[in-house]
Amino acid sequence: MKTEEPESGFTMVEMMVVIGIIGVLIAVMIPTLLQARRPAQDRQAQNLLRNSLTAAKAIETSEGAVPTPAALAQEESAVVYVGGATNAPAGQRSVSVVNTTVGGLDYVILASFASSGRCFAVLEQSQGAPRFQRVDGGATCRASQFDTTTGWSSNWP
Repeated sequence: MKTEEPESGFTMVEMMVVIGIIGVLIAVMIPTLLQARRPAQDRQAQNLLRNSLTAAKAIETSEGAVPTPAALAQEESAVVYVGGATNAPAGQRSVSVVNTTVGGLDYVILASFASSGRCFAVLEQSQGAPRFQRVDGGATCRASQFDTTTGWSSNWP
């Protein structure tokens, strides 16, 4: 007489429970991972502007000239510099540059769009410390959209 051995393995119900648990864990993790990307994208745009600010100061110091997009491109070739009225698109290592004079003081404004949807800008004046500004949720990021007198702070907001 032959006795039947019980089959080993998982039942369909057990497999569905495991798949359901994995699905819930993934659903919980995705928003967390997406939230971690935004600060990294912001930091990338900020670092791009810091490097561009260093290049602008080098041009002002060594050449005594105003840092134009062409001069900045020669100083920092890894960045695409565009005029102040041109949008600096996100994710393309692009910086919008405008030079302006207000009340006899020369200013340089550098702006860059982060992939997170925020526009970051740096205001540099030869007699003062750099000033910083952030605009959330705008469709454009141009250096010319920033006013030299309002909205600036001593660090990134």
